[in-house]
Amino acid sequence: MSETITGADSGQNKPWDPFQLMDRLDEEAFRKELDGAASSELVYVVRDGGQEVVGLSKTGVDECCMALVGQGQVIREEDLQYEVIGEGEDREALFKVKAARFAVSPSGQDVRLDQVIGVKRQGLYFESAQLDLDAKVPSKRYRGKTYRELLASDEGRDYLAWMAESFNEPEIRDFVRRLLAGEDIVSRRGRQLNPHWYEHGAMKAARNARFRLIPGSVRAQVMAAAKESGRTRVVDTKPATSPSELPAEFASRREPVGRPGPYSPTEKQVAFYQRLAASPVFTDEERKRALDWLATKATRQTIKDQIDWLKRQVETRKPRPANESAA
Repeated sequence: MSETITGADSGQNKPWDPFQLMDRLDEEAFRKELDGAASSELVYVVRDGGQEVVGLSKTGVDECCMALVGQGQVIREEDLQYEVIGEGEDREALFKVKAARFAVSPSGQDVRLDQVIGVKRQGLYFESAQLDLDAKVPSKRYRGKTYRELLASDEGRDYLAWMAESFNEPEIRDFVRRLLAGEDIVSRRGRQLNPHWYEHGAMKAARNARFRLIPGSVRAQVMAAAKESGRTRVVDTKPATSPSELPAEFASRREPVGRPGPYSPTEKQVAFYQRLAASPVFTDEERKRALDWLATKATRQTIKDQIDWLKRQVETRKPRPANESAA
């Protein structure tokens, strides 16, 4: 399976992180699994220009654990803990899973070999995708249908008319009203609560813990088998073509902040980020890299972690001379 994602950054000062994309692909697999449709993809392959990064999916980690069973070893998840931090829509949960690997004899006796913890930070809210004709309608009745498809039938238009008057989100009501009026509109919903934040965080932390206990030889074995059987998901990234809306020195960058994306920051977040980056604690080179990230990655990666890092530097560093360069 191969697909292309536009707007992913490559070849910048700070390399684009393909593992964040793999994490999002795992979330997609988790949602399918919760709906009763297990994923068969064992490996993710992310290609960016001449670079290729390969990683195990959550299903691939499961497969590795099964391979270990054939060698007389078993990985057990022994403890799960989490705490919720932050306020309002910035809340996130910190998950920690303890897992251990055991050698098991044919008679059932086991010997504890090693133990690790796996951690994961999981946001409770997410930035929603843009609203346009090809967006999915948030409805159980028309699950999987797009606004374009509903507009094509009298029954669908009747449902859209109901949404325009009675749907519980004002952004949706306004979007549908304008759609029915014949406007070619692109809009956005507000930040959405992830109804499966607990399941996603717990499963990711467990995946991370088990992954640490899997020997490299077993990982290589499963990756090779996945390639031979076609159970891989290949994602090719390429630059977006729209020009940046940031200052001229970033005009050649590939994805402006204004471009819609799954992690598009709010105007308030962008303004706060820019104020932090302007702090005298940063060198010109560090500031350039920070603004470069904002210009190229802010719609494809969450801005929250970047803001947290900038805040820590502002709070703990001493101001630097303006002409001091980064080490």
